[in-house]
Amino acid sequence: MNIGILGLGYVGIVNVACFSKLGHKVYCTDVKNFKVDQVKAGKSPIVEPEIDQLLHEGLSKGLIIATSDPGEVVKNAELLIVCVGTPSKPNGEVNTSYIHNAVVEIARFLNPGDKKFIAFRSTVPPGTTEAICNHYLSGFADVTALFFPEFLREGSAVKDFFEYGRCVIGCDSHSQIQRLAEVLHVCKEAPLFITDLKTAEYSKYIDNSFHALKVVFANEIFGLANDLGVNVEDAHKIFTADNKLNISSRYFRPGMPFGGSCLPKDVREVQHLLNKSDRSFSILNNLIPSNEQYINRLYEQIVSTGKKKITLIGLTFKNYSDDLRESPVLKLLNSLLELGIDDISIWDEDLNMETVRIDFAHLYLKVKTFEEAMRHGELVVVSKRYLDMVLKNRNHSQVILNFSDKQYSQEAGITNLFG
Repeated sequence: MNIGILGLGYVGIVNVACFSKLGHKVYCTDVKNFKVDQVKAGKSPIVEPEIDQLLHEGLSKGLIIATSDPGEVVKNAELLIVCVGTPSKPNGEVNTSYIHNAVVEIARFLNPGDKKFIAFRSTVPPGTTEAICNHYLSGFADVTALFFPEFLREGSAVKDFFEYGRCVIGCDSHSQIQRLAEVLHVCKEAPLFITDLKTAEYSKYIDNSFHALKVVFANEIFGLANDLGVNVEDAHKIFTADNKLNISSRYFRPGMPFGGSCLPKDVREVQHLLNKSDRSFSILNNLIPSNEQYINRLYEQIVSTGKKKITLIGLTFKNYSDDLRESPVLKLLNSLLELGIDDISIWDEDLNMETVRIDFAHLYLKVKTFEEAMRHGELVVVSKRYLDMVLKNRNHSQVILNFSDKQYSQEAGITNLFG
């Protein structure tokens, strides 16, 4: 099938690479021309394992056509997949303007009688897909809209594309999408749910609210455990060993507060929906405040050391992703800068320096090699997967704050997250 992808961010580029691996011809575009140029050169605009290799393979087989002309994408694709951003507004409501713009572009190049499927992967509140399509596509009777939520984790997105827990497709004309379901439902072993648009849209909010709840719950319950003298690591192993009742150990682990492009944004939209309801909610309304309190606690730990030369080992919000959106460590860094602590060095193997240069220019000169960063800091704050690496290269006058999810005994000479 000829597939068109609009948007070459964290979701779009994964779809380009993975659908081409399955043998589909993929036309793709983005309003940012430099992303199109990167794809043409076989380079992913974002850091994500396996993507560069898949892009190279797809391009060499003629299965990936990157273009700055959205008309070429609309003309050639039978299935159009919208993967543009839906960031939060200041009040927490999701900003759907990028989706509106994408659909306006699609409509501009459609002809009456065109038979197309338009699948939306961008997370939006229930009713959004129907409202947008009714507004812009009502004149195209043979265009079928569907909502196809993505459940991709940054750092393992390719694996998640092919090996997921279930596939959800929302469409108000179920008879129209049986053949399309064969294309979208990649992992035939996983269950397929074909439902209405609103239910498909809301399914992503259920997931991300629960993931956020797990992060907050783990940090709170194991923080209390530490205060009570409990062995946190053993307690965590005992808790997550029960896959019958406790479901899974994913996210159920004490560590850094949640961040990234999905959980904070989607929880804020859920809170926005809660505020419009006449019901009273306690838990969901407190996910973001609890997470922020935890970030504040980490900030206080850093400041309490009294150290002025600080090294941050790890900056992006999770392992194997260059995404700095809502990164807890970035929030800590900005708070330190506001306090006047400016003598800071940064190292993170996952950083995309082009992104830092363009979007975080004030940090560009603070990024060092690992060796330079380790030599610089009187205080080394380590997160993500780098703790063993830091301990092997530290000097013993350095204070180490371990904000990773890997716990060490006090004999190692470091202060753990729950220390």
